[in-house]
Amino acid sequence: MKKQSSPSIIALVTTLLLVLVSNLPVEGARKTKRAVGSNGITKLFVFGDSYVDTGNFVHSPSFKPPYGMTFPGYPSGRFSDGHVLTDLIAEYLGIDSPIPSAARNLTNIQNGINFAHGGTGVFDTNIDGPNLTAQIDNFEQLIQQNLFTKRDLEVAYVLVNAGANDYTTHIKTNGIFDIPTFTSTLVNKLGDDLRRFASLGIGRVAVSLLQPVGCLPLITNIDFHLGCIGLLNRVSKNHNKLLNDVIQELNHERQWGQTFVPLNLYAGFISTIDMMMKKAHNENSSSTNAIENALKACCVTSIGHDCGDVNHYAVCDHPDVYFFWDDVHPSQAGWNAIFSLLKPAMVQLTQQ
Repeated sequence: MKKQSSPSIIALVTTLLLVLVSNLPVEGARKTKRAVGSNGITKLFVFGDSYVDTGNFVHSPSFKPPYGMTFPGYPSGRFSDGHVLTDLIAEYLGIDSPIPSAARNLTNIQNGINFAHGGTGVFDTNIDGPNLTAQIDNFEQLIQQNLFTKRDLEVAYVLVNAGANDYTTHIKTNGIFDIPTFTSTLVNKLGDDLRRFASLGIGRVAVSLLQPVGCLPLITNIDFHLGCIGLLNRVSKNHNKLLNDVIQELNHERQWGQTFVPLNLYAGFISTIDMMMKKAHNENSSSTNAIENALKACCVTSIGHDCGDVNHYAVCDHPDVYFFWDDVHPSQAGWNAIFSLLKPAMVQLTQQ
């Protein structure tokens, strides 16, 4: 999700996404043996926004330094200093991260395809990129071209992370007073898109719940990064309640035997942030202490600029002790911290 140019609360709440820092080592999840497709490899198909995009938003800050400084050592299209959620899930499944759709060809789709595009949403946003429905349309076209077998789809995994940028676009256009109504409309549409995966024969779908809005560095900046803004987190809570209801309904239907599993980013973020903030009150932290950086960004920018804009950003010396990479995206260390809390959900998904 692209950082907004204005620091106002409306711009802040609209950019929803992110969370905290961790002392956990920067490493991927363990590799495990899974059911495989016709070519002997499990496939992962990814849909959504910048939290899971690994290179489809070609004209974005993610292709400028200092993005990618930790991994792979240069800007690769990931909105972080290194790995993002997609990479960690792929490693957990024992495969390489699926190729971005923008770079795919017939020889490099053995691990699946990543259709996610930074800045996009369930509906159209102010970013010129395919929304979730269009991403699924692109996937379906490839299925119709017989690029994947029925067996490939039955044992494949789908990762969906979408919705935050929809709030950004809606609030910029309509204000904040009808958010509950918009949330209902948004989640209903998201549910329709998730049903399409079932109709396409996908066996297992992981769906990210919305992260805590009020914990973004862009937002906590108004309170000197002393804590999350609880009022704004209510947007995420309401969204997640409705989305959980939809996921339960989808699992109840199970017309094709599919399994839908929520990835509770919200709970993982809040739990870790609370733990870090409590430690901060109990320890004398120096300027390089990871605890101090629970709600701060490693890459700090001038107002109206993005991380990556020459002469308008300053990057920390040690991204591994920051949860946040920029004002709206976690660092590689941050994603590792979050993924460690998502392991039970991944176990549930892979045991089906």
